[in-house]
Amino acid sequence: MMRINLDNKSAIVLHHYNYRDSSLIVNFFLSDFGKVSAIARGVKGKKSKQNQFALLQPFQMLSVSLTGKNELLILKSIELISDLSSESSSDLSSESSFEPRSPGWNLSGKSLYCAYYLNELLLRLLPSHTDCGEIFALYDQILSILSYNSNQYGSDQHPAQQTSIQYEVPLRMFELKLLEYLGYGLNLSHDIQSESAIDDKKQYYYIIDAGPVENPPGDTKYLAISGQTLNDLANGQFSEQKTLQESKQLLKWALAEHLGNKPLKSRELFRQLYCSTAKV
Repeated sequence: MMRINLDNKSAIVLHHYNYRDSSLIVNFFLSDFGKVSAIARGVKGKKSKQNQFALLQPFQMLSVSLTGKNELLILKSIELISDLSSESSSDLSSESSFEPRSPGWNLSGKSLYCAYYLNELLLRLLPSHTDCGEIFALYDQILSILSYNSNQYGSDQHPAQQTSIQYEVPLRMFELKLLEYLGYGLNLSHDIQSESAIDDKKQYYYIIDAGPVENPPGDTKYLAISGQTLNDLANGQFSEQKTLQESKQLLKWALAEHLGNKPLKSRELFRQLYCSTAKV
């Protein structure tokens, strides 16, 4: 097998778990290499490299060097990238009214649980050893928005008292763009039967592998959705409560087609903490 050498690559830790007595297996997300798993040797225990263990936590931008010949690589070195503002960014300005990015990721409260949801989506859906620069840039920006929300609204409020739209909008944008970047983008522009442009005032029936139709399909599974929601989604507009509700249903359904039957742990945790009315 060809040896892989990745030196000084920007990376984010998605997840890690114990490996033997003193090591971890870490799931990294690299901009130009997608999802990568690596052994971090000797980072636990009394004689461990404690500074490395502290760095190998989710939601930190790192510079890593990895090597190996198979799917499980070896972590050679790791360093914290402290200035996130110089990292890649995603142009969402024309699609939403997101607040400016903060220079770091300070995640707490609802923002933290939203970020864990993003990580679980990436763990389940990201390809390995594939350029994922657009998704990496999107993830960077959405975490910055969640970080901004943490700073704005704080983590000392009771979950039920925390405002929801500031968290739901970035999640919906992430889900929508993630599906697009993975090649599973939704048809939001036209009726697949008549080829007519979506009309704000009409009701449609969305067939998940095809798109919206004005007439209810026969035996095919579908989701009822308004033309206004489809156009709002296409334009990144979430000011209407109906748009938020219907887009959440549509995107959850679309993601389920690719996630399989195994439930997302982050969703269940979110339900327990934030009640049934505040699902991601």
